Amino acid sequence: MLKKYLKPASIGFATGILNGLFGAGGGSVLVPLMEKFLKIDEHKSHATAIPVILIMSAVSSFLYIRKGFFDFHIWLFVSIGGVVGGFLGAKFLKKIPKKWLKIGFGTVICITAAKMIF
Repeated sequence: MLKKYLKPASIGFATGILNGLFGAGGGSVLVPLMEKFLKIDEHKSHATAIPVILIMSAVSSFLYIRKGFFDFHIWLFVSIGGVVGGFLGAKFLKKIPKKWLKIGFGTVICITAAKMIF
C-alpha cells in the first residue's frame, strides 16, 4: 500500500524543494514528472498541478512573509491579474489539443530558461 504512494510523494518532495528554493517548479517540473512517471494525461496533469502548487506556495509564502521577503502592493496587483488569467486559462485548457498544449508549454519553459541563463 505505501509503495503505491512513494512515487507521487517523491515527485511532490522534489517539486516542493524547487518551489521553496526558487519560487518555481510547480508547473515546469511537476507537470512533466506526472506525465512521464505517473502516466497522467496532459490535460489532467496541468489541472492537477494547480492545487498542488497552491498548497506548496501557501507554505513557502508563509515562510517568506515571516522572514520579510514580501511586497504586499506588488502581490495584490499581480494576484488580480493572475486570478483573471487563471480563470481564462482553466476555461480554455480542454479546448487546446494535446499536441499544442505540449508545444506551448515547452516553448514557455524554453523561453524562461533562456531568460534566466542570459
